Amino acid sequence: MKRKYINGINWKWLDSYSSQFKHIDDIFSGYISLIKVDKVKRKITVDYEQSENCLFDDGYKCLVFLPDNEKWCVSAVYNRSGEIIEWYFDMTKENSIDELGNPFFYDLYLDIAVSSDFKVVILDEDELKEALEAKIITNFDYEMAYETCNKIMKEIIPNRDFLVSFFRKYLISMEH
Repeated sequence: MKRKYINGINWKWLDSYSSQFKHIDDIFSGYISLIKVDKVKRKITVDYEQSENCLFDDGYKCLVFLPDNEKWCVSAVYNRSGEIIEWYFDMTKENSIDELGNPFFYDLYLDIAVSSDFKVVILDEDELKEALEAKIITNFDYEMAYETCNKIMKEIIPNRDFLVSFFRKYLISMEH
């Protein structure tokens, strides 16, 4: 199971970037990080439902929100023009901070991508199943990933105020 930091430190495809994070109390409380991508080693593209989208390129920005006491993390990716590309939810086993105070999560493989026009795609169910079969995760972890996924689908994604306004607010405030 991978430990993933919300400040971009383990994003191997980044060449140069800057990041900052802070703890907030808002609709949810947790850590929010702004990653400004100066240069990528390679463009990151995604292909959901036969539509090739550029997810990360030079000049893009990403807000990553890691809520306290939840089992998910969400990234909002913006292009050079400040337009949302997608929201990407990771199901997590644990959200925490390391001994140096850097926020991270343990990735539970299952993900949800939400496009700018609010189309939803569940991703990596095969990876979750393989992790269970390889005993990397437990049955409890497997069930928790799906329970979290269902909660996000029913409670979080329909809340467009959270997806749009919350992230726009922090994109603006963290840039200044």
